Amino acid sequence: EIKKRVDLRSVCICSVDPPGCTDIDDALHARALPHLTDTRLHMYEVGVHIADVTHFVRPNTALDKEAASRSTTVYLVDKRIDMVPDLLSSNLCSLRGGEERLAFSCVWQIDENANVLSTKFHKSVIKVTFFFT
Repeated sequence: EIKKRVDLRSVCICSVDPPGCTDIDDALHARALPHLTDTRLHMYEVGVHIADVTHFVRPNTALDKEAASRSTTVYLVDKRIDMVPDLLSSNLCSLRGGEERLAFSCVWQIDENANVLSTKFHKSVIKVTFFFT
């Protein structure tokens, strides 16, 4: 599966989910790009990464239909009602630090004024390396 995806494991990707969160489903990165032309304009790459649940939940299966009927995870004061089983939400599809995970990524190239120069969407493999707390 990794050979079919864009490999972003060497990129410093961070999660912004709160401490103690077990269903870490999104992460991001930003980095400066080297100057490719004589222009003094600085270029950056910004990426948003979402856990690839679809790799584990196949269309029209009982699990897919149940998740669709729930539509989201519900957080209550004393418990959480997951959209998908805990094995997926808190393990295989959780973008936990230091572990390789499958994701969908959107990566933009922007200039120093935040003008979007290009946008790419792709399946990826990532490894979250930093957490904000």
